[in-house]
Formats: sequence, structure tokens, C-alpha cells
Amino acid sequence: MLLDRYKIKMYQSGLKMVLYVAVKELFKCDIHYLNSLDKGLYCKIQTDKKLTQEDIDELKLRMERIIAKNEKITKKVISKKDGYDYYIKVKEYEKASNVLNLNNKTLTIYELHGYYNYFMDAMPERTGELKRFNITFLNDNDLVLSFPITTDGIVAPYTSQDMILSSFVEYGIWCEYQNVTYASDLNAIVSNSKIKEFIKKNDIMMDNELYSLAYRISEDNRKIILLGGPSSSGKTTSTRKLALYLSSFGLNPIYLGLDDYFKERDETPKLPNGKLDFESLNAIDLDLFNSQLEKMLNGEKVKVPTFNFLTGKKEYSDKHVIELKKNDIVLIEGLHCLNEELTNKIPKDKKIKIYISPFMPLQIDRHNHISTVDIRLLRRIVRDNRTRGYDVIKTLELWEDVRNGETKYVFPFTNEADIILNTAYVYELGVLKVYVEPLLYSVPITSKFYNEARRLINELQMFFPIPSEYVSDDNILREFIGDSYFE
Repeated sequence: MLLDRYKIKMYQSGLKMVLYVAVKELFKCDIHYLNSLDKGLYCKIQTDKKLTQEDIDELKLRMERIIAKNEKITKKVISKKDGYDYYIKVKEYEKASNVLNLNNKTLTIYELHGYYNYFMDAMPERTGELKRFNITFLNDNDLVLSFPITTDGIVAPYTSQDMILSSFVEYGIWCEYQNVTYASDLNAIVSNSKIKEFIKKNDIMMDNELYSLAYRISEDNRKIILLGGPSSSGKTTSTRKLALYLSSFGLNPIYLGLDDYFKERDETPKLPNGKLDFESLNAIDLDLFNSQLEKMLNGEKVKVPTFNFLTGKKEYSDKHVIELKKNDIVLIEGLHCLNEELTNKIPKDKKIKIYISPFMPLQIDRHNHISTVDIRLLRRIVRDNRTRGYDVIKTLELWEDVRNGETKYVFPFTNEADIILNTAYVYELGVLKVYVEPLLYSVPITSKFYNEARRLINELQMFFPIPSEYVSDDNILREFIGDSYFE
């Protein structure tokens, strides 16, 4: 089971502080924390020296020594002005700008070995609390800092995520072209009344990616397109928008709902607590699903089911028959779409798997990245409130099960994807802030989710609010904030 998100972020902050100090002492340079990657944090050491595995081994040893001494991480509360002046002095200008956006009159910073830094999350009191971690050396002075995310305290080994990393890097290059690396850069665009133009440019870039994907599919002979990804990644809008793009290339997209292939209710597997486990791969009638896909690929007429959730049974109608023609193509979106077991009877040269998730290239500052999980959670809070009437506490309660499910059924299969579709918008936290911030403030101090709500509020205060009037109706964000063309 996953650890409490607040505890994960605190542990991560402590390790970031220790790694920051170790890099300063060993290499006399800085380290930038760029983005989350495979249960860890992707980092880049800022030195002209070409580091080796031996250098990274020595770095890890330096961290282990600091941790073994159980040294105190000293918390200091200073005035905003002193914080601003300090970051101007050390030429960390994006942090100076962030300090000005704080709601409080003071700034909390932390000291270790005479080095000072601040992080968006709470910090452990002593280094001895951080005994479990690992460092994986990549290349070009890049590394991944891994830490426990489950209650067993195990640090999972890093699994190479080359396509996801490439997606981050390519998007980051586009951001550099736009001179938008940090939250302060985005805020400057807002304050200079240029956000409408920036939104349009960001949307063009994202639409071009989808256009290129549709063109690639249209030039391929594969008939089965599987789209998978974690919750609140924008899978529904992406699938429907992709269908429009494919149509523009003369193809006829046919949507096949994975939920319609659920097993009969009395055959559905159960969780240890007795509840029906609809998220399990075994909840799907795999034999029927694969058999019908095979028949479709062979050009046969197939009467596909519609699952009746009231009766718990599949129903069939003469009106719901699929017979694939030359330009027909099947789109399947769902939790298990990356798992080869879902389509185990369909050869790989007959299908394309697409992994959908928001990989944000923007950072709050050089030492505070924007978590992909946080983006998805904020999206879900807004959508749950709008479409289901849920308050934040209800969404956070359900989020624990959602995260456990995707950790089990989605993330282990990301490397089986043929294509990555990045659904993050550089400006989206400013848009989401308008909707989600009042909801987060409603969480009472007595709630077990109070600290998590406050953590998210602290992140959002670094972003200026952005009105949604410039967000187009076919934008993925509309799936969460409303008024989508596809609703």
C-alpha cells in the first residue's frame, strides 16, 4: 500500500536537502530537481565536469554519512524581505520572485552544514529519518533519486523510462524557446497581459503533437489503438480529439468501451474486504474481448456487448454490430490498455499502445519541481466537485484507492507503450487555481487531509490565477473545469 502523500513529500524534501548539501560539499556546484520519474526524482548536477559512476558512488556515500550522524535540519523563520534579499544575493532570481508571492509575512528556510534552502513541503527534523534511498546515475550528469513510496519502506529499483524522460526534455526545450522555465516566468506573462497569446502558442504546440500522432497512425496499417494512463490524465478528451484528427485523414474511428467487457456480476473478483474489484484485469472477460478483436481484424461481423451496470450483465443488440472496413480503426481507452495480457491474442504488429499522462516541464524553481501526481490530483478535485458534487475530503479519500490501483495496474506497464502523449499545459496550474483553491481552503484543521490540502495550497500560491476564458472548448482542461466540446 502507498504511503500517505504528505509523508512521501516530507521524506522527499529531507533527501533533497541532504543531496543538495552533499553536492555542494563534494562538487562545489548546484543541483536542479527537474521532475518526478518512476517513483523517484530526476535531477541534474550543474557542473562542467563530466561525472562518472565513481563520482556518484562517492556522492551517495557522502549522503549516507550525513544521515548516519542524525544531524539536525534547522528550521529558521525569516522575514520576506530578508528572504528576497538573500536570493537576490545568491542570484537565484526565480526564488526571489516566489518569496514575493507568499501569503505570509515570513519565509521558512532550512539549514544544514551552513547551507540554506527552502522547499514547498514539510521537512524532517533530523537526517537520521532518511536512511532509505538510492541514486541511479543516468548520463550527462543526470541522476534519479529514489525513495520509499509504500508502507513496507522498500526503495524500488529504478526502471528506465526513456520515452517519458524524452517527453519531459522535448517539452522543456520548447519552454526554453518561450523563456518560460519557472513559475515566476509564467507569472510575468500573466502580469504583462500576454497570457492569451501564450495559451494560444501552448495549445498550438499540443495540437501539433496530436496531429503528428494521428498522421503516424494513418500511415500505419495497424487497426487497434489502445490508450492507457493513470486517472485524470485527460484520456477521454485525448481519445475523442484523436478521433477527430484521424477522421481528417480519412479514417473512420470506432470507439470500443472496455467497461462493456466486464464479466457478469457473479463472476467479478472480490477484494479482501468483500467489495467487487472492478479495477482488476480479471474483472474483464478477456476471452470474449480477444475473440471479438480477432474476428474484427479478420473482417467478420461482430455483435459487441453493452454492459448493464444495474443488472450486472452484458447485453447485445443488432444495432451494435462492428464490421471493420478498409478505413475503419478501433480506439480502446482504459486502465489496462498498456498491459499485454489485455490483448494477448492480438499480435503486436496489429496494435499501437499509447501512454497518456501530464508530464509538466515547468518548475516552481530550481529546487522545487511540479509533481505529475499533484497535477492529476488537482484536476480530479475540480472535476469531482463539478460533476459529482464531492468535497475535497471525499476526493482525497477515494484518491488513496485510485493511486493504489494505478500503481498496480498502470505504472508497471508504461514501457510497453509505443508512443507517449503528454497532456500537460504549461499554464494549467494558474487556470486550475481559480477553481481548486477555494475547495482546498474548505478542509477543516480537524481533518486527516488538512496537511495535504495546505501543502497543495502552498504550491498554488506560487502561481498567478489565469482566467479560463482563453481556454478553448476542445482543450483537455475542459474535461475538468467544464464546457468541453466533447461533453
